[in-house]
Amino acid sequence: MSDITLRPARADDATTLASLHAASWQHAYADLLPAGFLRDELDGFMAAKWAARLAEPAGTYRIAMAEVEGKAAGFVCLWPSAEPDKGVYLDNLHVLPGYQGLGLGRRLMAWAASEVQQGWPQQPMFLYVLAGNAAARAVYQRMGGFETIHQDVAMPGNVTLPAMQVTWQDVPGLLALLQRQG
Repeated sequence: MSDITLRPARADDATTLASLHAASWQHAYADLLPAGFLRDELDGFMAAKWAARLAEPAGTYRIAMAEVEGKAAGFVCLWPSAEPDKGVYLDNLHVLPGYQGLGLGRRLMAWAASEVQQGWPQQPMFLYVLAGNAAARAVYQRMGGFETIHQDVAMPGNVTLPAMQVTWQDVPGLLALLQRQG
């Protein structure tokens, strides 16, 4: 097995996070977002997004990066204050295609569940996934996520796409499931 580590994101990780996020979207959303946006605008969009996020006060976001043999391979980002009436928002979970199948997604999800369990006990965790992203939806279903809401979301590239809200009401149960699968 490869040398896999998780570590908290640092202020100087904005460029790496932007690159990971853009590469993930270019792969997962190739048939969902406009090709011109993915090719010409996505890198700048992600660079601005992650620079702004890492400039926020500590604790606004909780971010962990996955590294394989010292190379950034994925990340997870919690945004606890985004929609507190719904629980703790899992805003991003991305693993680069070349690193999929190593259990990074499961490890990143377990990190997020552990953070939620410790920081916001009794709160559910939720995310939004594009309805057309069948692969991610299947992963979340295997992790016990429950699709609760269908809604249209405005996406970069000037498009609106259907998305599903996926919720885990029992975060300790999710964490136990992920540890058993590990």
